[in-house]
Amino acid sequence: MHSTADRLLTTIFIMSQKLDVLLMDDDRDICLMLETILKFTGYKVQSCSFPDQLQQVFSTATPRLLLMDMLLSGTDGRDVCRRIKSDPLTSQVKIIMMSAHSDAGKSCRDAGADDFIAKPFDMDHFISKVKSQLTANSC
Repeated sequence: MHSTADRLLTTIFIMSQKLDVLLMDDDRDICLMLETILKFTGYKVQSCSFPDQLQQVFSTATPRLLLMDMLLSGTDGRDVCRRIKSDPLTSQVKIIMMSAHSDAGKSCRDAGADDFIAKPFDMDHFISKVKSQLTANSC
């Protein structure tokens, strides 16, 4: 059995492991492309394809920014966004949601997303939005 002190030290360690960007899209090709671009730009990046993998990632590192698709296989990304924003341990994580539905920006923001990107998108615009959220998060 772990003591309260052990749990506190584990929590402090996990929260100190910084990850700039976590990508979540059920299309692995999109994840790999965006991961490559963000790493080339100098960010520490990790990706996952399904919401059930988030807990594992969050247990080892705290992303400063989560980039996720609005519609994931069998899951509405807006519900995932609401859960992340309502949890005191993850509420500070910035979230940019992406969708091929260009009119989905309002519903994503209503779910708690900090920003929205319509697919397809210009890479310079994408990098600008990521930089903007990471800069806002570091203040």
